[in-house]
Formats: sequence, C-alpha cells, structure tokens
Amino acid sequence: MKKWKTVICCGLIFSPLLMQAQEEKVKINDRIGVEFGYNNSGGEIIVPDRVRASYSVYGYNDFYNGYPGSDQGLDNLYGGIRYETFFYDNRIGVSAGLRFSKFSSGMSAGVNQQYFLWLSSQSETTANYLTIRNIKQNNYYLGIPLEFRFLMRKHDPFFNHYLKLGVAVNCRLLTSNSIAFFDPAMTKYTGSVEEVIGKPGLFNTFIYPTYGIRLGKMDDIWFNLEYTFPILLGGKVHSLINPYAGVGVQLSVQIPLNKKISFKHSSL
Repeated sequence: MKKWKTVICCGLIFSPLLMQAQEEKVKINDRIGVEFGYNNSGGEIIVPDRVRASYSVYGYNDFYNGYPGSDQGLDNLYGGIRYETFFYDNRIGVSAGLRFSKFSSGMSAGVNQQYFLWLSSQSETTANYLTIRNIKQNNYYLGIPLEFRFLMRKHDPFFNHYLKLGVAVNCRLLTSNSIAFFDPAMTKYTGSVEEVIGKPGLFNTFIYPTYGIRLGKMDDIWFNLEYTFPILLGGKVHSLINPYAGVGVQLSVQIPLNKKISFKHSSL
C-alpha cells in the first residue's frame, strides 16, 4: 500500500512538468516578401563589324572618331518574390525566389554626329550603307536568386544592418531591338540589322555582395534598403556590351510567417 502511495505522489508531482514539457514550442521565423531594384554596370561596347564612319553635323565624314558612341552601361531593372528562413538565433538568413529582370543597353552616333554608317551589302565595285541614329536592345530574363544574409546586431532591435551574398542564375525569355534610322525609308532593313546584332546567350550568372539596412522587429513587417554590387560570373547578358562590375539599390518588404511547432522533451 505504501508503494502505491509513493507512485501516486510522484505522478502528481511530475505530471504537470511533463504536461508543460509537451506544450513547449519553438518559433520558426520564415518570411515571404517582394523586391524591386535597379543597378548599372559599366562595360565595354561591342561594335559589330558592319559599323563604319559616322557623318558629322559639320558636313564631313569623321573617320578618325567615326565609331559610334555608347552609354557604356548596362541597366538592369528587376522585381521578384522571395522566401527566407532564419537560423542561429535569427541572425543567419537563407532565401530563394523568382526574379524577372530587364537588361538594357545600346549604341548611338558619337557626339555632334547625326548617324553612323552600317554596311548593308557590297561587291567588288560598290558598297551600300544604312544610316542609323541608334540601336537599343532589351533582354528579359527569369532568374532564381539564392542569398545568404548575416544580421550584425544581436537580439531583436528595430534597426539592424546586415551583410549579404547572393547568386542569381538567369534564363533569357525574350529579346527586343529598337533601331532608329536617319532615313525612315531604310526601316525595311531592320530585320537584316537585327540578324547581325544577334542575341545573347540563354543563361548567365551574377554574384552580388550586398550591404543592407533593416527596419522592423522580428514579429513585424520588415522594410529593407540594400546597396548591391553585381558582378557577371558567366554567360553573355547583352549583345552590345560586355559588363564589368556594377552598383545598384534594392528595396524590399517582407511579411513574417511566424509559426510554432510543439516538441516533446522529458527532464527525467
């Protein structure tokens, strides 16, 4: 009888602890968000071999400075969605998502020049040229970004800053060209010029170190301002320019998907 009393007493003492242990939960801090950004990369213009001298507004063929000018920059405007989860006391984040990007650049006649000449056809005795003011190309990509973020401040402050390293693999969906002829009657040759310009590769890869600022506590909506430094790792992203490293800015908003999961833990 004494043994049963001992068992019952132990059960009464430890059962609340066991019940409490079964109710213990851990918070999983996941987030989903939208992002919009812009960056510009300097680069080297790719001059097609059909390009010849430009015609100066002063009325002479400028063979010395005859090659077309360019903004020598690659513009990238993008937007996307991203899912992120955190580890190590919510200081390390890993995210992935989908991103739609537009890469734009072009070439034009030089300063004080009305157009540049484009060799259309030639024979042993004659050559036919087109007069072009500028050529612009837009390339549209669907990409998958993978990012790793490290928050600099511990605990859960409203203001935090972080370092991030991202890699994006892009697949080209569409290419469009805009060709402005000096003589509108030459518009019928648009197709032949586009054939020479061609299209960039189907895939390219960028890496982008990032410094960012976060506003918002862990259980709140986050507003992120980031400064990105994209570098082309592989592939050809545009037909008219080879980009170098660039700089840009990105804005994003993230909504918390905080959820709790129960786990059993026995202290016995």
